[in-house]
This record gives sequence, structure tokens and C-alpha cells, in this order.
Amino acid sequence: MDKPKVIKKDPGLIADQDYAFLREAGLSYIEKLSGKIWTDYNEHDPGITILEALCYAITELGYRTDLPMEDLLTDANGKIAASQTLFTAKNILTQSPLTVNDYRKLLIDIVGVHNAWFLYDDFYTVGKKGIPAGEIALFADCKLDALSYKQTPHPVYLSGLYKVLLDLDFDQQFGDMNNGELQVLNPSSSKFKGGDVSLSVIFPVWNDAKVASLLAADPDSATAISTSFPAGNNITIKIDFSYTIGGASASASLTGIIDIDLQPSGKQVTASDIQDFFGANFTAQVLNLYLLKIQRSKHIVQTAIRTLNENRNLCEDFVTVTTIKDEEIAICCDIEVSPSADMEQIQAKVFYAIEEYLNPSVNFYLLGELQDKGYTTDTIFEGPVLQHGFIDTAELEQTQLRQEIYASDIISLIMDIDGVLAARNFLMTKYGADDKPVAGQTARSWCMPVTTGCKPVFSETKSKLLFYKNQFPYLPALAEVRDTLKWLRAVKARNKLSGHTDDLAVPTGKYSPLENYTSIEYLFPQTYGIGAAGLPSTVSDERKAQARQLQAYLLLFDQLLADFFSQLSGARELFSTDNIVQTYYAQFLGDIKNIQPIYKQDGSLKTINQLVMQNQDSTASPVNDWQKLYESNDVFSDRRNRFLDHLMSRFGESFNEYVLLNYSLDYTTQQETHITPANLIDSKISFLKDYPSISYQRGRAFNYFPQNYFPPNPDFTVDVSKLWDTDNVSGLEKKLCHLGGINNYYRRFLYCIGNATIITTADTPVKYKFVFSNQHGGTLTSVKAYATQDELNNELPSFMDRVLAGQSYRVRATGVNWNIYITDDEDNKLAISNDFTSEQEANIALAQFITEFNTECDADGLHLIEHLLLRPRNNQFNFPPVCLDPNCDFCGEQDPYSFKMSIVLPYWPVHFRSMAFRNYFEDIIRQEVPAHTMVKVCWINDQSLFDFENAYKAWITALANYSFDKTTIANLLTANNTMVQLLFNLHSEYPVATLHDCDESKDTNPVMLGKTILGSLKK
Repeated sequence: MDKPKVIKKDPGLIADQDYAFLREAGLSYIEKLSGKIWTDYNEHDPGITILEALCYAITELGYRTDLPMEDLLTDANGKIAASQTLFTAKNILTQSPLTVNDYRKLLIDIVGVHNAWFLYDDFYTVGKKGIPAGEIALFADCKLDALSYKQTPHPVYLSGLYKVLLDLDFDQQFGDMNNGELQVLNPSSSKFKGGDVSLSVIFPVWNDAKVASLLAADPDSATAISTSFPAGNNITIKIDFSYTIGGASASASLTGIIDIDLQPSGKQVTASDIQDFFGANFTAQVLNLYLLKIQRSKHIVQTAIRTLNENRNLCEDFVTVTTIKDEEIAICCDIEVSPSADMEQIQAKVFYAIEEYLNPSVNFYLLGELQDKGYTTDTIFEGPVLQHGFIDTAELEQTQLRQEIYASDIISLIMDIDGVLAARNFLMTKYGADDKPVAGQTARSWCMPVTTGCKPVFSETKSKLLFYKNQFPYLPALAEVRDTLKWLRAVKARNKLSGHTDDLAVPTGKYSPLENYTSIEYLFPQTYGIGAAGLPSTVSDERKAQARQLQAYLLLFDQLLADFFSQLSGARELFSTDNIVQTYYAQFLGDIKNIQPIYKQDGSLKTINQLVMQNQDSTASPVNDWQKLYESNDVFSDRRNRFLDHLMSRFGESFNEYVLLNYSLDYTTQQETHITPANLIDSKISFLKDYPSISYQRGRAFNYFPQNYFPPNPDFTVDVSKLWDTDNVSGLEKKLCHLGGINNYYRRFLYCIGNATIITTADTPVKYKFVFSNQHGGTLTSVKAYATQDELNNELPSFMDRVLAGQSYRVRATGVNWNIYITDDEDNKLAISNDFTSEQEANIALAQFITEFNTECDADGLHLIEHLLLRPRNNQFNFPPVCLDPNCDFCGEQDPYSFKMSIVLPYWPVHFRSMAFRNYFEDIIRQEVPAHTMVKVCWINDQSLFDFENAYKAWITALANYSFDKTTIANLLTANNTMVQLLFNLHSEYPVATLHDCDESKDTNPVMLGKTILGSLKK
């Protein structure tokens, strides 16, 4: 019952809306301030009149301030701008799949997928112990202190690997998409009428090796079709035909088993009759239908693989993705029904109850339906974004694969059907892929085991249900039973939904011109002469002056109140991610009658409106009058950062440590330069704008198998353009880059030098020159007179260690006195050094210059490597090093793959050489990585990064190609072994330190064990 709407006698106003309270408070302040000087508090007193006018204006301010937040944020268009960071539930509460249930929901959401299961306890038996069946079994050899492919008593169990089983939807045209069976109704024949006969042709399933070549065949291209019927217990059909694939001709043979589902009344279908059915046209239709079916099944599976790789969790992977195998279960039972029962309807209900028991469906719900079921918003939106509604997690968990089928459960379901009186003589039989009863699994009356990784399917045609009324048997009409069964499925089905509301909209409010202000002067009695009527023209100049003096006095209050109203209107900007230039707001009160003469003008006759109000920019340079009067740049930066901190705190995020530690160092003077407030504001705004994506993808790994997908003809081949120089990186990398002030999180080359080439010059005597090219396309050249090329080759490694170059610049060392100068691409001299008396002197100066020069290289970035992706695919892959106890007391050190990752960064960018920043960033890394993972952080030099990044690119390319085509395993083997060798032998580099005495310590980088090195940059 709705509550009655009434106006309360005592509304309980808050202080700033309670006129009486404000008036009393004002009088109290007057009494304290005036003491005995002023004792007349009558209402006619001008001071009381001013107080009352101010109190009334404050109540209006209080009323507007108390408006609902959606009203304060709604703009003149009646909408709340997207820059308000009021993300919807779908954008901010959801996340990339994290749990197995999340993955199942994501797959079931795919059109064509009925259900999905993840097997992560998949074992095969070696002796009496279970060994995880990934690609290959691994063992720990304690004596050798290494992993081994040879069996030992200590198997290594890799975690994070899944075997995915898909249950494809039942298709009205193709039937069960998990198998190769086709149901053929009404085959053409002169001997039987249409509808008298129903056949099932059982061909190989889509992923059978025998039909692999047909998965890309043109379904309409089959020609030269011939059929034969080999002898056997079953009726077997063999179809020979030719077809085209990619424009080329090929031939194939297809063998299947024929079952007779429906026999005509009073007649018997013989093998000879079946041979008559399969004429040329009919066989071509069956063949075309089969090719379409297996290709459709493969397409759904490939879509699932693509979806899984795009949403893969960090340190997890999918060993196989395929369709589940069916195990046909036939049931025999005598069912007693009431005399008035509808036989066809009861049999259809019995069939449907058994189907739902063996393989329950997963339902999709509307948002409102889950709300009606009592689910809270955060529970409804937990998990990945779905395209076809919402899935009830509790219901999903009830659809796990059955390991056993109990007769008591099925009998109970049958007995629950209205009209059923009894169920007797219950038996179950399992059928194999050869369409024959499985040995030892026939006539089971109590419990039927289901093979691991298989789905039990109710076979209507092989089952025998006899119905009795008053102990007399009745045979229902099978056609009517099937029609009723279709109707039951349709009524109960909660298909994938489309065109529905799947999000909670951001509430919109009512727009109000919050900045509109009416001067308190218009609240005064007319006798004051300051309202809209003004003074009569006959009054004296003295009277006019008195009115202006009062106006000037009241203008202070007017401006203060008007600015409050402007500030309230500016809330839309303050709580947004827009690039604003002020956090204080003001307005010019030029509409008050006779107010212009009150304002002071400067020498150029400009008013406060022209000087201040029209230049409300706290970021302008040079400093303007607005900054002098209202808000300086320092005040703006501080307030803007605090507003952004508030917005970030809504999501539990903070940049406080980053502010304290993100600075650059001048390695010559060792002076710190703190990050500018403007840069910090930009970083926070960028972080907030990207937060829905950062939050959603925070646990997501990169997609190592990006596929080409061009509807309506996807080929699902590898899209190599998505592997390098791309934003295809993990969500963790994106967030870490935001928190670490790294602007570019793309996977790319971070090293600055590339290959070196030795050439000779035309000088006499001959000089040898070596040229460096970097990833930016620029070149770096150094010239020196060497007597022989061997001498140059000896010098080349040390030079490479020292040289780090920016784009399109050259560093050249030449001459007797070892002059060092820099030229551009046109050989124009840009800088020249002093003369050095020795090569050692020149090298020191060169290293110092390159250190500073290298800051122009875009080396800010990182790489994240998941060790699980480096696991062996066969017994030829090299192992990473492990640390095994001789007594085989393991503490996780025997497994270098599971839930482990490495983060690799260049050590030479200036702020990366700050140990304070390193400590901060490593802490952030360990805070942000999933709690169940372990991470190693390595800061490496340019040569190591050069080797690592080239190996990294080759490895992910080989991994992607292997994911598409398993025959390319040799390439993956080579690339994987190289990556394992490099990655597990990386070590961190440290910044250069100097020896000093106590007086110098405050201005130099002191030597610290394990955190610094002596000398120039290490190689």
C-alpha cells in the first residue's frame, strides 16, 4: 500500500534552509560583536533588515545545494555527461572471466553453444599414480636437480591448464551438432508413403581425422557421387565423391551407419529398401547436409577458441577445446497411467523429464527477472559481459556433467508427472559410437556410469516405454508425441535473448540554472532606494550618494553569494574528467540596477568584468588578474588534484605514492626534479577515463592467438599484425603503466640500438667504420682509424655496450685527440666536445653524453611473460632451471611454470635508475598481480634487451602459428628453447654510483650494496 503524500507541519529543515534558525544565529553573532554599542534589535532597524535579506538568500543557496546529485550534474540538455565517471553497472561491476563459472557463461553466450565444461583434473594413470595430462607429463629428478620427461616418483602437476568441452545446441536442420548423425525423414520411395519411414545416418563427428579434409570443402561442389552398402550386422553405407577445396579438385570416401527410427505400420523396411532410398539426388542432399553440419560445428568451436583466447586469464591456458562426446542411453520401463490420461502427452512429458535430467539446459534471464528473484545488482553483474541476457550462477552450477545416472532419480521424475500411477521393470542400456550396446553396460537397473568427459543423451528410438491403462497396453502415436515434445521444449526454453535492456542507466535529473542569482538589493523595502524602482529623480545628490554607499556595502555580500551559486553550477566540471582551467567560479553582477558606477575602473577604463570575470583561467601564462584575485595556478593544481583523488578513491585507487616517488634525476648534479602538477593531473584523468577497461581487464592476459575474423567468411587464421607494435597486452600491463607514469604500454621494441654493420671508407690509409641502426629507422655512426678489421672487431663489442642512440642522430668519434661530436642526418655538426688526451677520457665523456642523449629514446615500457606459455608441448622442449631438495622436500620450486610470470624492463631510462622509483614500482607490481601468482622483476641492459625482445617476438609469432597449425611445432620448439635460455638467465642492472666523503653524500649517488654499480653504464 502506498504511503499517503502529505506536507509535514514540521519538515525538519536543515540549518542552511531554516530561515528562523539563520536569523537567530545572526542576531546571536551581532550581540557578541556589538556588545553594549547596539541594543536596538527591532525589525525596522536597517541592520536587521540586511540580516533578514541575507538569511533569505542563504536559504535559497541551501535549497539548491540540497538538490539530488543527479539534478546538480544534469546539463541544459537534460543529460549527465559521460565525463562524470558515473559508470554504469555493466561497465564497472563486470570483469573479464576469472572463475570457471565465468568462462562457462562466456561460452554459453555464444550462438550455437548449449553448455560448456572445464576439466582441470584430467589425469591418465601411470602405474598407480595420476599424472596430469597436459601436452606431456613432467617429473622432478631430485638427483639431477632438474625436470625430466622420464618417469620418477615425483610428477610435476601444472596448474592453470584446462580442457574445454563444448555441448553444441540442437539445430532444427542438423540435429545434435556434437555428432555426425543426420536424421532423414520421409525418404523418397514408391514403396512407402511420406512420413512412414524415418532413418538416421551416423557419419563421423566433425573432428574425426577421417573427415578433416572436408571441413574446408565447398558443400555444393560434390560430384561423381556413388554409393555402396558393404555387408555387416548394421546397414552400412559408403559414399564416394569428388569435391573442390580452394579451387582445387579432390576426392573422398565417407562411411556411415544407417538406423531405422520409424518403421511403417504393418510393413518392414529391409536393406534392399534402404538401398532404393539412396538414389543419386537423395544421396547428394544427404552429403551436402552433412558437409554443412560438420563445417558449422567447426565454426562454432573456432568461435569459442577465439573467445577464450581473447578473454584468457593471466597464467592460465587451454590445452584443448572440442565438442563433447555423446553416450546414448536407452531406457526400458513399464508405466501405469490413469484411465483418463492423454497417452501422447504423458509420453512426451516422460521423454522431456529424462532429457532434462541427463542434460539440463542453461537459462537466460532478463535483468528485471533476476532482480525479482532477489539478486542484488553487484551479484547480477558479477562476471563477464554477456550479449544475450544474464545467467543465474546457482542454476549454472546445477548443470555439471553427470558421472552416474541413477534409476531412482528418473523413476521419481516419472512419478511426478500427472496421470502416472506406477513405473516398473526399469532398465538402462548404454550404446557406443558403433551404435551397438556397450559390453557390461546393458540392462542396468540401478546405476549407469558415464564415461569421464562424455554427455549422456536420451535415445528415443532405442528406448522402449510401454504404457498401461487398467493393465492393458497402449501404444501412443509417435508423430503426436514428437510434436508435443517440441512444444514442451519451446515452452520451457529460455533462449539467448536479444534486444533487451541489460544495464542500469545512469539516472538523469532535472536541469536547473544553478548559477542564476537575484541580488539581495531587490529584497529591501522601496524606501531604501536600491531596488528595481530606484530613487525618484527629485531626490538630492546626497540621497543618491547614500543609496550608492549602501549598494557598495551590500555588493560584498552579493558577490560572495553569487560566487557560491556559480561554484554550485561548476560542480559538473569539478567532478568530471574534462580538461578544466579553474576550480573556483565567479560571475559578474552587472544586471543590478545602477551598479556600474560602483565598480572601480583601471587606467584603461576596464572593469572587473573585463579584467577578471572574462578571463577565468587559472592555467594562463603569464599570470592574469583572475589568478591574482581568485585562484592562482598553484591553488588550482592542488585543488584539481584533490578532486581527481576523490574520483579515484571511489574505485579504491590512489596516486599518492606515485606523486612522492615519480621524479627525474640529473645524473650530473644528482638533483631531483619532481613531477609537475599538470603532468600529474593528465595522468589521473587518463587513468580515470580508461578505468572501466582497466578494471574489466585487470586479470586478463594478452591474446597470443589473434585470429582473422571477417564475417560472413571468417578464416580464423593468425593475424600477425596483432602480435607486435600493438595494444594487445595484458590488462595488468596496462594498469601498471598507468600507475607508473608510462605513457606507451604497446608491445614494441624498447631497446635503442639494432644491428651493427662494418664497412670500409675510401680514406688512405683505409678506415673501418661501423654503422648502427635502431628500431626507429635512424642510424648511429662512429668513425675511427683502425689498422685492421680485426682491430675494429675487437673494439666493436665495447662500443656497442656504450652506445644508446635516439632517433635519426649520429655519434662520431674520430681524430688524433679523440674529439667527440654529434651530427644530424645531413652531417651538420650539432655539438662538439673538448679535446681529450686519451681514448679513455673520450670514452668516459661519450658514455656520459649518451646517458643524457638516450632519454630521447622511447624506452619507457615493460614486457610481461607468463611462464605457463613456455611449457613443453613434446619431450624435445628444454626446461627452465629448478631448485630441488636432494630429499625431494618440495616447496613449489619444482614447478617453474604454474602461476609464475616475469616482468622485464629496461634499466637505463632516467627514472628507472632511481632505486626509490624501482622500489615503488616493484611494490605496485606485487600489489596488482593476482594474489595466487608469483612475479620476478628484472631491469636489464640494452644488449640483453636487444636479445630478449628479438627472441620474444619470434616466440609469440611461433606460438600463434602453432595454435593454428600444430605441424609448426618445430618452429615453436626452437623459439621456446631460446626464450627459456634468455629469460631464466636475466639479471637486474643497477644505477651508477660514485665514491664520496661525508660532505658530498647529500649531493651524490652513494654506493649501496645490491643497488648500485661503480663506473659507467654496464653492458
